Amino acid sequence: MAGFTARALDLSVWLLVLLSVAPASADPFFVKVYGRTYKVDPRYPPNDLKGPTPQEAMEALPADIAQGPSFRPSHEQVLAEVEERLWIVRNQLVGQLEKTASSRQWQNTGSDIKTVDQEITGSLASGAAQTRVPALQHLYDRHRALDLLVRELRRSMDLPVRPSEAGFSRPKLAPEVEAVYRAQNFDPLEAYYGFRRVKAAFRSGDIALLARIAHYPLTVTGKVRRNIRNRDQLVAAKDKAMDPHIRGVVASSTFETVFVRDRGMMLGQGEVWITPDKSGFGLGVITVE
Repeated sequence: MAGFTARALDLSVWLLVLLSVAPASADPFFVKVYGRTYKVDPRYPPNDLKGPTPQEAMEALPADIAQGPSFRPSHEQVLAEVEERLWIVRNQLVGQLEKTASSRQWQNTGSDIKTVDQEITGSLASGAAQTRVPALQHLYDRHRALDLLVRELRRSMDLPVRPSEAGFSRPKLAPEVEAVYRAQNFDPLEAYYGFRRVKAAFRSGDIALLARIAHYPLTVTGKVRRNIRNRDQLVAAKDKAMDPHIRGVVASSTFETVFVRDRGMMLGQGEVWITPDKSGFGLGVITVE
């Protein structure tokens, strides 16, 4: 994924390892998600790691996750909703872990980077980091809750519990949709994962996440055309990049209906283009009226 440093990836690996182990048994319980109720029956690997029970962990879910839309969503739509939220929190957590590990508080311990990373993630898993880095603990707890929930949703739909590295489940694309992308020599799955990342980044309202999935130079057009050459320049242009109209266009776009050509995927009337490069699909153009 564009923008990840090797350090962040290393922290992310430790995060996934810690979240894959928890108490091996728990009683089933019910969770309301996106207007639908699901029975959660966690089945964890046998390796135990001290921490909350699954039901206690679920208390860290976003308060509004139970709210449903005006229609009855399909199971696929519910899963997409939770996966999007998980992608957002996971990337925010990796960013905060990297900042925390590089802070003076931890660097003054004299430990090497790998040891510091393990100490931080271990204290987060047990909840011991609450008094030292409460904001980071909050992110970690929310990530753990969403990660647990998305595993159970995938399992209930007979999908792989761990999907691709993109973090999104493989879609069931209609042959005619795949044909549109293949006609431009695009891998439909890679295009789909890039589309989901861009949607999630805009949804978050977090310019740091948008910077992770942007292709540089990023073209921002309007009254004046500007080429954003790096993360810092994009952060400085947050108001334009996160324009409410732009975010609305992205939110209402669907992978199956976007216009596709050799340049990439056009969202709306060209307000946003998702373009390919060697690293995959990412944000390539923003047009602000």
